[in-house]
Amino acid sequence: MAIYGGLRVDSSALSGESVTRGFKIAKNEGDDIFQGDLVVMEAAGSVTAASGVGEVAAVGVFVGCEYTNSDGERVFDNHYVDAIDRDDNIALVNVNPLQFFKIRVGTGGTEGTITQSAIGMGFDIDYTNSGNTTTGLSGMMLDTATAATTAQLRVVAVTNDDGADYLKEAAATTYTHAIVFIDPAVHFFNASVGI
Repeated sequence: MAIYGGLRVDSSALSGESVTRGFKIAKNEGDDIFQGDLVVMEAAGSVTAASGVGEVAAVGVFVGCEYTNSDGERVFDNHYVDAIDRDDNIALVNVNPLQFFKIRVGTGGTEGTITQSAIGMGFDIDYTNSGNTTTGLSGMMLDTATAATTAQLRVVAVTNDDGADYLKEAAATTYTHAIVFIDPAVHFFNASVGI
């Protein structure tokens, strides 16, 4: 279960504060959205979980949602369950384009490691693992098989969950997590093209 968590807030290149904004989730949206999922803008102005390599218009990272349940109560949850038949579904998204996130690394749904040579590189997300419906946490990982100049995420540092400091280690040391931000080329607020 170590893979669960997706993109978790690490720090920010600016003020250190997350910036959360509400976005519409379409009525009867067919995809689950988990805390830590990268979310993308849809043509209708609503958001959904990213599900493919190279998707553009990444709005940010899903932190939770508000919706009206079947009893008519307004609730908050860290997991959007597919097909809520309401027009008032709201995704809460961390939209700071300079927000740093920690993410587990791997490929093909299997946990892996990364070295300092990944710093500065772009990587796409591995979508193999679905989120955990019990905890509501994302299963997204940084896909170590997709190293490129540009991609969905850019690596700025490497670490382990125990906070290992790569600045004090040999270059060949392996790490289980990367510190990343959404690549400006695909971020909804920075990309040169719209949806």
